Amino acid sequence: MGFKVKGLGKSSIREKTLIIEKCVQGGAGLARLPSGSVCFVDGALPSEAVEIKLTEQKRDFARANIVKILEPHPKRRNPPCPYYGKCGGCNAQHAEFDLQIEVLRQIVLDLFSRIAKISLPQNFEIHHGSQWGYRCRAKLKNNGFQMRGSNKAIPIEKCMVLSDKLNEELKSTKKTYLFDNQSEKFLGKHIHADERVFFQSNLELLPKLMQEACKAAGEGELLFDIFCGVGLFSAFLQSKFERIIAIEQNPMCKKFAEKNLGKNCEFYAMDAEEWNGFGGCILIDPPRTGLTNKLCEKLKGDKIIYVSCNPATLARDSRKLLDKGYKLVDIQGFAFYPQTFHLEMMAVFS
Repeated sequence: MGFKVKGLGKSSIREKTLIIEKCVQGGAGLARLPSGSVCFVDGALPSEAVEIKLTEQKRDFARANIVKILEPHPKRRNPPCPYYGKCGGCNAQHAEFDLQIEVLRQIVLDLFSRIAKISLPQNFEIHHGSQWGYRCRAKLKNNGFQMRGSNKAIPIEKCMVLSDKLNEELKSTKKTYLFDNQSEKFLGKHIHADERVFFQSNLELLPKLMQEACKAAGEGELLFDIFCGVGLFSAFLQSKFERIIAIEQNPMCKKFAEKNLGKNCEFYAMDAEEWNGFGGCILIDPPRTGLTNKLCEKLKGDKIIYVSCNPATLARDSRKLLDKGYKLVDIQGFAFYPQTFHLEMMAVFS
């Protein structure tokens, strides 16, 4: 018969039992309704049998919440945080950490198979650091965090993923943004930034990304650092290249970049699409939306190092670069946000 949600009230939404096939981008479990259409189940893990209640149904897909877990994954756990499920931050605490990493790996493999039409190595590396106390940056709402699925705030006495210093500030601050820049502790040099501009939240794992990016870039005459922010990558690559051109649309980053970058670095506060074209070695770290077709067409370097905060748009843009004649020579994952199903990646094309 399949599912049909009739009427306007939630009472019309029926409960059914489903088997979860896999997790998808964002962490929801994917199952099939009796009709064959896809159902995304919040909080479900692969291979679980769950009783669900539909919360939304469209023509091509449905969404559901778990009513009861009939057959749990062996590595499902009780979330250790008392705010889990109410706070809008973490969404993976119900899985043991090694399972979180494996779920992220399978999500990426699936994305690249479906979107980029290529098979990645089954054991491609995902780097990670501490599971707890890693965040050196946070956005508050009314001295708490935004609730899941709501614009309201939930008061938090202590956040398990925040650094000790930020948890101390959490007790008394009236600020909206918290930022504990310990870059000199983790990177060996102080990178100038504050809470008003983007800077990586996990400074423990950041040196590994910097190490891998610098190794991939090597050295040469010219490096383009696109979406450079405050010039983080350029700050560590400026001794390896004769000239660096750093481009960032956010003008607030300029004063920090001027402190972080040397005389061989030129900073331009502009839209990268306005630049004529990019050659040499290109390091690009776009927003979650990835590369526009116009910008992708302007990439003509010998090497492209693509740092991504969204594996789905990375898979899409990888297909674009492969169609332009580039080859994917390396890909790695960086689990900057343990206890969430968020993964950052670095792909190298030549």
